[in-house]
Amino acid sequence: MRWPDMPGPGRWRAERDDIALRFRPLTERDLADAPGWLGEIDLRADRWRDESTRSVVAQGEDGAILAAGIVWTSHAHDDRYWADVVVDPARRRARIGTAMFRHLSGLRARDLPFMTRGYVDDPRLAFAFALGARTIQVVPPARIELVRRTALRPLPGIAPGTEVPMSAIEDANASFYQWIHASWSPVSPEFVAAVNAGLKDDLDLASTAVAVDGQGRPRAVALVYGDTDPPVVCAETVRPDEPDGERLVEGCLRAALDALAERGLAEVEFDGHVTDPHLLPNWAKLAPSGRWFLLVEVPPAR
Repeated sequence: MRWPDMPGPGRWRAERDDIALRFRPLTERDLADAPGWLGEIDLRADRWRDESTRSVVAQGEDGAILAAGIVWTSHAHDDRYWADVVVDPARRRARIGTAMFRHLSGLRARDLPFMTRGYVDDPRLAFAFALGARTIQVVPPARIELVRRTALRPLPGIAPGTEVPMSAIEDANASFYQWIHASWSPVSPEFVAAVNAGLKDDLDLASTAVAVDGQGRPRAVALVYGDTDPPVVCAETVRPDEPDGERLVEGCLRAALDALAERGLAEVEFDGHVTDPHLLPNWAKLAPSGRWFLLVEVPPAR
């Protein structure tokens, strides 16, 4: 089935008779002149990369922008479209967002479902569930106080990232990224370049910790991203069936958190999922705080 490239300026009348909408592509001019509420989601001009990266605005009869929506595909995954919608706060609960979602559904180049994410109390998730979303992944509270790191045991033979070839770290990153996503969001053929793009610049290699085998090959990693405040830590084994994987991840995490604490930091955030088998038990030992986060799949409007 060939999906339409771009419907003509669509029109839709909401359940309330006083709302009529006209849809058109979002432009750079719209971004430059955008009302403040449009900044609630990350927007780009329509077709900023290719035919699978679309964005539109909905205008009222007076020409005022009442909503915006965006859909895109990831270079790392090609099983779903990401989607986001924002509505003028003064015009919410009038089914304008639903109309926007229906329009976005018609812009897909392929018949794939949508995906979005948010904290459990985020209105965007309430909107997604009203559209029929189902949860595909759960992210636990992510804030970790470094004083709690002693709940994890040190492990001999953990090397700092500065002592491991960057190519080996990139291979390890791509390998564990692929297997932790395999059951719920399989990677695309070009995922390696996508997940490793800018990795060398983003990582704090001095705090990154790697468990290596006798030949110096990574078995598990705790990657520390130093380009955020607080730093973000991602950790897992390089292969899903790694013997003693939970212990290896524990040792990597302890070494990474020790290095960060020695520099005077007080907190970090973890990035992972409840299905990460070797990370989650160690994550739980650290008594994380914060909000639960969900990734959900949303069926397209038909």
